[in-house]
Amino acid sequence: MGLCSRRPTRVPLLTKSHRQLRLEWTREHRDWTMDEWKRVAWSDESRFLIHHVDGRVRVRRLPGEQLLPSCTSGHTQAGGGGITLWGTFSWAALGPVVVVEKTMKAVKYLNIIAEQLHPYMAFVFPTGN
Repeated sequence: MGLCSRRPTRVPLLTKSHRQLRLEWTREHRDWTMDEWKRVAWSDESRFLIHHVDGRVRVRRLPGEQLLPSCTSGHTQAGGGGITLWGTFSWAALGPVVVVEKTMKAVKYLNIIAEQLHPYMAFVFPTGN
């Protein structure tokens, strides 16, 4: 039945380069005024699981398979489900929330930016500031 054939997705840790870029960005903006921060909009996406939200890894296996290497290296239990949402906000207003079907790939992200973020920014910052 292949119950142990799926591995959980692993998100890569921040690289040294990513950490350095974040530190540089923080240093460049550390003296911003409240008025400057009010002209910023933030966006992100998050996945919300319906079941098994305690962070523990679960494994499906047939009786007697518990010590097989293919069943001890972080395979997840099928089922549960979840939803990925993208959203944005600024000082002035909450923005749209978008249900992300499947995986967030570059093309999907750019479509969200064009169809959701640009109109939101035009509404919140009508002067283009």
